[in-house]
Parts: sequence; structure tokens; C-alpha cells
Amino acid sequence: MIGPLLPLTLAAAAQPQPNAIDAREAEPRLIVVFAPSRDDPRLVRQQALLRQSQASMGDRDVHVIEVVGDTVAGAHEYAAALRQRYAVPRSRFGVVLVGRDGGVKLRSAEAIVPRQIERTIDAMPMRRREMAAR
Repeated sequence: MIGPLLPLTLAAAAQPQPNAIDAREAEPRLIVVFAPSRDDPRLVRQQALLRQSQASMGDRDVHVIEVVGDTVAGAHEYAAALRQRYAVPRSRFGVVLVGRDGGVKLRSAEAIVPRQIERTIDAMPMRRREMAAR
């Protein structure tokens, strides 16, 4: 039975595999908002700013994750793991923009205005390629 499957296995192995860059381009950019509590005024402001800029964030393929206290919305990860990964203590507010490559592109201890996020993303090489391809 192995004999007839060998050509299929070899043919499948010979198929071009997506490279790591293609895989990264399929990932959304992330805005991770950290707050110690729901009533943190910086969280409320950041949420309002992001609501106002939904269209531009959607155009730039941005996904928002909120880490408030020990609760995470927008991802299936533990709050402590995200706080550790992006170095934001539980008692602090922070906003982190993560590129498709997984690298931190922008970090702030205050709410970030959408225009700053847009300029940062638009300067990224992957975003420039996306805009050129349109």
C-alpha cells in the first residue's frame, strides 16, 4: 500500500510552500490596550478614539485586544502572559502597536490618537507594499 502513495507524497513535498513572510502578511496588526480597570479614563478615551477610526483601522487590518485587569477581550490568551510579553504591569495603562511581524512598532503610557497609529503603520514596509499593490 505504501508504493502507490509514494508518488503522491513526493508530489506534495515538491509543491511550493508559503514562506514565512507570506504567513506574516496574513496576520493582522494588533493594538493591545492595557488598563488596570474598566473605569480608567485613558481606557475610555482610547476606546472612543478607536471607535471613531474604525474605517481607517479596518483598512490597515488592525485588530484590537483589550487587557483590563485579568480579563482579555479580542484574543484567547491570559492577561498575565500578554502583560509579560509587552512589559506592561497590571497597575499601569499602556497601548502597544504590534506589526504583522510581531514586533512592537509603537508604545505609549497614554491613549494614542488614530493619526499617530495611521502614520506609524503607513511607514511600515509591508503596508507600503499593500498600498502599492492596490
